[in-house]
Amino acid sequence: MFDSLSQWIDQSSPWYFWGVVAASGLLISWWFYRGFGRLRLGRLIEDTPTSRIRSAHQGFVELEGVAAALPGEPVYAPLSGRECVWYDYTIDHLETRWHRDGRRASWVSVEKGSSEGIFALGDGTGRCMIDPEGAEIHPLHVMTWRGHERYPYHTPPGHSDFTGPYRYRERLIEPGDRLYALGWLETRREGAKGLADRTRELLRQWKRAPEKLLHRFDLNRDGRIDPREWEIVRRQAEKEALRDQVRDKVGDAVHVLRKPAGRGLPFILSSRGQPALVSACRRHAMLYLGLFVLGCGALAWAVQQRIS
Repeated sequence: MFDSLSQWIDQSSPWYFWGVVAASGLLISWWFYRGFGRLRLGRLIEDTPTSRIRSAHQGFVELEGVAAALPGEPVYAPLSGRECVWYDYTIDHLETRWHRDGRRASWVSVEKGSSEGIFALGDGTGRCMIDPEGAEIHPLHVMTWRGHERYPYHTPPGHSDFTGPYRYRERLIEPGDRLYALGWLETRREGAKGLADRTRELLRQWKRAPEKLLHRFDLNRDGRIDPREWEIVRRQAEKEALRDQVRDKVGDAVHVLRKPAGRGLPFILSSRGQPALVSACRRHAMLYLGLFVLGCGALAWAVQQRIS
């Protein structure tokens, strides 16, 4: 192996060799950046004190509590049908292609999505709205299974045919899950209409312009809003209604945790608890920094082989 690699290094054209070196250098630099970033994140999680919602200051905070759904219709995961407050999912299809050296099978992503609707975190002293857009999320419930149809309507997790050509992966935060949250806290004021009334008003407005509604939310372009897409519509309306509350200055206070805007600070939601999160950050940091050291050594060896 080393003989063939040395031969390639000696015989490759200069522009090709140094192009590979430059690309490898960028990858190695990214490994260092990623590893150092995970170390910093683990330290930040350890050093940030946990606040109580009732007395939390405005700005960057750490909260711990229990996830809860907002009043109204429940949220259901699109593949498993389980009730949740947040989900994301992917559907892959096993495709076979012919190459010069034979037949190859590989997984190809055919659909993916995630919920962006708000939900709540309670800690016994109050309740905080969570806007999950842009968050790094580590849920407790992660399911992967296979089936023969694109959508596993009749194949719940744990009872699937594991030989099907479709692979499903779903991650969930369910009501009652313990939740760790690190992000930017703002206290807003509910308008006189309240969040539920404003959400219904937005939905009515969107229904009056069906062409715009289809253009925005008809993800599979079949000319209609199916139940999966309507769930996205409803959650987006709820989210925009909450954002509109910032314009109103009367009513009860509403605490909202979201992604820090333009401050270089993380936004993390995790159902695995703070110790597990810190441990994962350290493991990932050691992996990336180990790759960085190995990559530097390999790159130095290749350059020395070339110029010697």
